[in-house]
Amino acid sequence: MILNAIFWSWHTASRRLFCILLVGAVLALSQVAHADPLKTLPPVAECVKRALQAQSNPENLEASQAVEIEYQVRLAYERILVRKEQIGISREVQGHFEKAVTNAEKKFEEGEGDVTQGALTKLKLGLAGTLNDITQFQSDIALARLDLEGLMDTRIDPGFEMADDSLSPREFPFSTLDAYREKAEGSGKTWREVSPERRISLEKSMVRVNQARSQFNLARKNRKMTRALLVTEVANYDFGIGDEKDLFETLIIYTRVLVGFYDALYNFDSAVAEFEKEYLKR
Repeated sequence: MILNAIFWSWHTASRRLFCILLVGAVLALSQVAHADPLKTLPPVAECVKRALQAQSNPENLEASQAVEIEYQVRLAYERILVRKEQIGISREVQGHFEKAVTNAEKKFEEGEGDVTQGALTKLKLGLAGTLNDITQFQSDIALARLDLEGLMDTRIDPGFEMADDSLSPREFPFSTLDAYREKAEGSGKTWREVSPERRISLEKSMVRVNQARSQFNLARKNRKMTRALLVTEVANYDFGIGDEKDLFETLIIYTRVLVGFYDALYNFDSAVAEFEKEYLKR
C-alpha cells in the first residue's frame, strides 16, 4: 500500500514536471519566434505604422503623440540612410589613401622622387582619420537602429538591408510662416488663432529651415566641383604629375565637402520636420 502511494505520488509529480517543461518549451519557442529580428528594414512609412501600433493604446493615441513618434522614426531612418552614404564616401577615400601610402612608402625607401617623411606622415594620418570616420558612422547607424527597435518594439538584425535606400531632400518650398499657413489651411480661409509667443516660436523655426536650406544648396553646388577636383588630382598622381601634398589636400577637401553635403541634407530635413511637428502640435 505504501509502495503504491509512493508510485502514484512520483507519477503525478512527473506528469506535473512534464507539463511545466512542455509549457516552458512552448513559451520559449514562442518568444524566439517573436524575437526573430528583421533582416530587411521596411520603408519609412511602414516603420512609422509599426511604431504607432507598438504603443500601449494605439487607438487612443493623442495627435501630438502620433506626430512626435512619426518625427522620431523618420529622423532615425534618415540618419541611417545618410550614414550609409557617408560610409561609402569614406571607403572611397580610404582606398585612395591606402594606395598613396603604399606608393609613397616605396618611393621614400628607395629614395625615388622627393617624398618627405612629413608628406608620408600626413597621408598616414589622413588614412587614420578616414578609418575613424567610418567607425563613427557605423556606430551612428547602430544607435539609430536601436532607436527604431525601441520605437517599433521589434528587433532589427545588425546586418539589416534597406527596403528603400533612396535619399533626397524633402519638398518644402516655403520660406515664410504665412506662405506655409496659406498652403496648409487654404487660401482665403480664416486661420486659427496663434498666440504671439507661439507665432514667434514658429517664426524662429522657419528661420532655421531657411538657414539649413541655404547651407544645403551651397553644399550641393560644392559637391560637383569637388568631385571633378578629386578625379583630376587622382589621375595626376597616378601618372606621376601630382605629388603627395596635392593628393592629401584634395582627399581632405573631398571628404569634408561630400560628407558635409549629406550632413547638410540631414540638417535641412530635420529642420523641416521640426517645423512641421511644432506647427501640427499647436
